[in-house]
Amino acid sequence: MTTLDYAIRPTRSRRRWLAMNRTREHAKAGALRLAPRAAARGVALFFGAFALFNLIGELRIHGFDQNIWWLDLRPVPALPSAVLLALAGALLVWWALRPAGAGWRRTATLVALGAMSLVAVWNGVIFYRVWEAGQIRPWLPVPFSFVLAAALLFVAWAAARPAPSRRSRWTPAMIVATLLLCGVLFPLAQQTFFGKTTYVRPVQVAVVFGAQVHGDGHPSTSLVDRVRTGAQLYKDGLAQRLLLSGAQGVGEPANETTVMRSLAMGFGVPASAITLDPAGFNTDATVRDTVPMLRADGDRSVAVVSDFFHLPRVKLAYQRAGYDAVTVPSRARRIPQTTQLVLREIPAFWVYYLRAVLR
Repeated sequence: MTTLDYAIRPTRSRRRWLAMNRTREHAKAGALRLAPRAAARGVALFFGAFALFNLIGELRIHGFDQNIWWLDLRPVPALPSAVLLALAGALLVWWALRPAGAGWRRTATLVALGAMSLVAVWNGVIFYRVWEAGQIRPWLPVPFSFVLAAALLFVAWAAARPAPSRRSRWTPAMIVATLLLCGVLFPLAQQTFFGKTTYVRPVQVAVVFGAQVHGDGHPSTSLVDRVRTGAQLYKDGLAQRLLLSGAQGVGEPANETTVMRSLAMGFGVPASAITLDPAGFNTDATVRDTVPMLRADGDRSVAVVSDFFHLPRVKLAYQRAGYDAVTVPSRARRIPQTTQLVLREIPAFWVYYLRAVLR
């Protein structure tokens, strides 16, 4: 061996380092190849668990139906609908935790995914029919149902592929990360698709949620926009009267409802068509106060007016109280706190959802 050969020959430690580096690179490449399948398993786990949680609520509470937040199986009767969703949810969770590469379970999972995708597409078709009939005014021309159908088809694509020959130690982390991401994106989607859609229905009363009154006595932008929207419902003949709910917060010179009444009358609503709830300190208080008032007056058809990001939580709160209220987003101007408030509603949605399921 020449001196040059000796100089360029890798040492034992150098060869070990090169081998370890190649192993790492192969592991990273394998993880990237398995990432779509892991993401699909995370999506399947999210929607499967969501379906099963909703069924728990249906078993515990008569008339409970939270599946409308993703798949609307009406007019299928309640029992067959519950059985179908239970089977589909169980298969999705099972595949997410332990994928089946072949056999009856893989076939059943694909059938369930195909059926749910068809339901989601049909819900999208209904969206356009209702829009054409003038019963909704959506902010986006695409329904959330189509997004859901695409997600389910993505899971079906992953479930139909052959099982990988090797496993990656990163797969569990990718599944959990996808599950958490779904937990964030789902409430954001509800705010965007549901919260920003105006449901046009004639109702007996529109409940308008309060907002801040500044220290100098003038109403906040959100408060003005909410009351203006409620007043427009009255003037358009869609609401027979307004129920204004608010309170006097820290630093506020007057009760919000006093300011709201003045605003509503300035927008053309007569005092005789206005009722006040001066103890609506928050969403729970407003629902707790207004539901007995609505029942005492015999009101069953109710609209609720608030900012778009708030409406999914408001809907959940009234559902929990036994009212299927239609939602109307205020014609709100953007305020500096909008992003912060949108993000705050993500965990708030899940808190209200779990309270509705486990009450």
